[in-house]
Amino acid sequence: MLCRKILVTLLAAGLAGCGGGSTPPVTEPSPTSTPTSTLSPILTPAPAPSMSIQSDALSRMIAQGTSINIQLTALASNFTPTSTLYASASDTMGVLQKPVTVVDNGAGSYTFSLDTLSTAPSGHYAGTLKIKLCSDQDCKVPQAVSSISIPYDLTIIGSNSAWLGNKITPLAAMNGAANWSTFQGNNAHTGYVPVEVKPDQMQPRWKRGAVSANGTGYSSAMSSLVTSNGLFYASMNKQLTAFKELDGSAVWSYDVSGLEYPSVNPPAVANGVVYMAAGQQSSTFLFALDGTNGSLRFKAPMSAQWEDYLAPVVTDSGVYTNAGTFGGMYAFSLSGEQLFFGSLDMTDMWSPAADNKHIYAYTGEALTMFDPKTGVKQGTIVDSNFTNYVYQLSGAAVIGANGGVYAAAYENAYLSGGGIGNDLVRFDTTKGILDWRINGVYTKTPAYADGVLYIPNSKPYRIEARAEKDGALLWQWIPPYSGDTAYFSSPIVTKNLLFVSSNLNTYAVDLRSHKVVWSYPMPGNLALSQNGILYIQGADTLVAINLK
Repeated sequence: MLCRKILVTLLAAGLAGCGGGSTPPVTEPSPTSTPTSTLSPILTPAPAPSMSIQSDALSRMIAQGTSINIQLTALASNFTPTSTLYASASDTMGVLQKPVTVVDNGAGSYTFSLDTLSTAPSGHYAGTLKIKLCSDQDCKVPQAVSSISIPYDLTIIGSNSAWLGNKITPLAAMNGAANWSTFQGNNAHTGYVPVEVKPDQMQPRWKRGAVSANGTGYSSAMSSLVTSNGLFYASMNKQLTAFKELDGSAVWSYDVSGLEYPSVNPPAVANGVVYMAAGQQSSTFLFALDGTNGSLRFKAPMSAQWEDYLAPVVTDSGVYTNAGTFGGMYAFSLSGEQLFFGSLDMTDMWSPAADNKHIYAYTGEALTMFDPKTGVKQGTIVDSNFTNYVYQLSGAAVIGANGGVYAAAYENAYLSGGGIGNDLVRFDTTKGILDWRINGVYTKTPAYADGVLYIPNSKPYRIEARAEKDGALLWQWIPPYSGDTAYFSSPIVTKNLLFVSSNLNTYAVDLRSHKVVWSYPMPGNLALSQNGILYIQGADTLVAINLK
């Protein structure tokens, strides 16, 4: 019995066993704690400071004797410059200038601006641009990130340089671009194409012989080309010819040499039909041709003398063109019936302008507005300063915003050697007044976008950016080459670039920095197609440049 009691007692205590002798005291084990490691904690190293250039490539074409500006944006990571960030450039081929301007954009973003050397000879330069990052203006004390680098590919081209080779890519529409359909691209003659152009993507597409001839005016204005549906159209040698945008090859031609007094003028294109005024005296007609195969849609007679005209304009209501024995404008339906003839002062070499309200005819002495269907004159605003010295205009009115229409007697500017210039004027069509005028020597039709006019002035020699509201000079750009003395073409403006052709070179000027970012050693009439091709239409050569 005793052993059983002891066993029960031991079991109750959580122990097992039964036997004689004394029993050691039973104690509860003490709670255990997690042992503390004597090893040092593992620390993650802080990320190294860095700065990365956001551009994918640096590739430019440069006309020999000119300098272009290069801007690169870089983003800092785990890096805050000590005091002010300074920079200096060096490159493996020695074609870049050393000074670098730095702009702090905030949030670790910086823009570095530098220029190429204008004295570098023609040739191909491929190397690496290194931008040293410094804490002092003399660039002797490096920042924590001491430098950034990017490969570059620069081609400096002289007027006698060999062709760089065709870079023919498949045709594809450029987002925002439309057909270049008439003089200065559209019926408002703004020369505006709402696209963003990256200078590093501009490459030569193809090169061919001339497709247009000079006109007979004092300015020897060249017949402008137009584009649509993968084709471009140009007039020369008594023919209207369609060419492929793909490679510049001819597709079809329409010959007007059978007319009693044959001649051709610049075309317009709309809805697959090409329109052109051709002929003189009693054999003057508006031709409408199928854009695909050149077949004749209609041939409408007009009166004329020995005159030249700029391109017609086409709207949903009809086709409108300069013509008339003693000056005027013809209007035809899209099937060829004459809608009306509007009598105007005797002046040729101009193109009507159009919006959804009026057809505008600017002939120097006045801006006249017509009803598109009936030809009723809806208003005339006279320029009392105009004198008709040469009976040619060589340009067109430009339709802006808020009822503003802008023009100059462009041909009169060529007589400036005898003390005759001209005025850039704003017609306010809502108030029926000539709102403001600025005296100069304005030889070319301005481009217009977002409230700003971009107009070449020959005295002083510069491109002027003027506010449409009051004509105030916002900024100016002077062609940089010593031989640049005149303008070949009206400018083209995009969202970020202004394309300008002087008598020697074609330039792309950045609208923000007002600096040249691309140049090509050839002058010419400019056009920009829906497929993102820039045309430089010279007297002997046509060059196509890919913009994308």
